[in-house]
Amino acid sequence: MQINDLGDEAGLAIIRCMCWSARIHWLTVLLVGLSLLFTGCGSAAEDTPTFSWTPFPESAVPSSPTAVDLESKSHTPSICINNARFLEDLTIPDGSVVGPGATLDKRWSVQNGGSCDWGPGYNLVRLGEDQFSGPDELALYPARAGTAAVWQVVLEAPMEPGDYFSRWQARTPNGSLFGDEVFLLISVRSPTPTPSPEPSPTP
Repeated sequence: MQINDLGDEAGLAIIRCMCWSARIHWLTVLLVGLSLLFTGCGSAAEDTPTFSWTPFPESAVPSSPTAVDLESKSHTPSICINNARFLEDLTIPDGSVVGPGATLDKRWSVQNGGSCDWGPGYNLVRLGEDQFSGPDELALYPARAGTAAVWQVVLEAPMEPGDYFSRWQARTPNGSLFGDEVFLLISVRSPTPTPSPEPSPTP
């Protein structure tokens, strides 16, 4: 074999070594790149935020009205109205003539014209001052709203002759007057003496 031939074979061997070295180099670069890529993906996955849902506490959620609440509201008492309406005089018409110191049993027919029932604490009271003897207030005759009732006072007429007037009105338990006023109007007259018969003349 000639020296030139040996030189050619050595050159080919060198070229082959250089090719394998390049391939190994690029393979190493590729493996390193893939390793970095997977490492980056893993860290990116670890850094990805996660979301979770936390329910509101029961106290923060507005509750709907219960049956008990609705029932309590439906039973809220309403404010009633007091009223009394005069119907007629049952005894002692206005202008009646009576004797001095006579006992007067005055009665009026009235109607409960309001929406409140007359019960304990309701009174019939005298308005102002007058010359009649007797109580200044009496318990009001109980009556439901819309029904009729009788008011009654027993007084004593003045002793002096003249015309006399007394006013009365209903009063609520809290002291408020309400309704129509009722009246007693009389005339006191002294009885006319009966003349004694004259004796007949004797024959």
